[in-house]
Amino acid sequence: MQGITLRSKILLVGDGAVGKSSFRRAWLGETFQTQYLMTLGADFAAKQISQYYSPTNTKYTIKYQIWDLAGQPRFKVVSDLYYHGAVGALCFFDITNKDSFINLAEWIKSFWELNGAGKRPLLVVGAKSDLRNNPDFPNQVSSNHGINYARELTEIIQKDHNYEIHYVETSSKYNINVDKTFQQLGTEIIKVYNQILGSMLPNTTN
Repeated sequence: MQGITLRSKILLVGDGAVGKSSFRRAWLGETFQTQYLMTLGADFAAKQISQYYSPTNTKYTIKYQIWDLAGQPRFKVVSDLYYHGAVGALCFFDITNKDSFINLAEWIKSFWELNGAGKRPLLVVGAKSDLRNNPDFPNQVSSNHGINYARELTEIIQKDHNYEIHYVETSSKYNINVDKTFQQLGTEIIKVYNQILGSMLPNTTN
């Protein structure tokens, strides 16, 4: 089986305090922190995964360069600089905070406009799923809202792009769907990689 290594810059975007940094720490195996620490512009981390892609019978090593962008408005000018060159994004909202869900549209627009290559893959991530149905947070964003939003985004990109946008709910506190999130994003990045590679090959059709 052949193997391919992809170096993939990805962004973690979303409003402040939605759980991006806790998610990053959970994936890296670091201790979950209950105290909120505001990201200063952006934090960087790196990790690689192995992923098999059955359509081409290929094993990929994806070397992720992860940029965790601050969600506070005062960091926007600095954060915009980090978008360029990103091939994927995890777009976060807090399931207990409807405003953070509404604001996703602006985060996604910025990612697609500023990365330099257009509508690259992303996942919609509903963070803090361990608080689902917690009576202390009655005004929650339902799972169906997240699923339907991902479907609407998929409809936008389907005509010109060979990938899908998925919705996943995660809990960094209990490490729920953390690995799954990166695997799903990896699959869509691989799809786009093969699409671009195919477009560069000579046309042998008579």
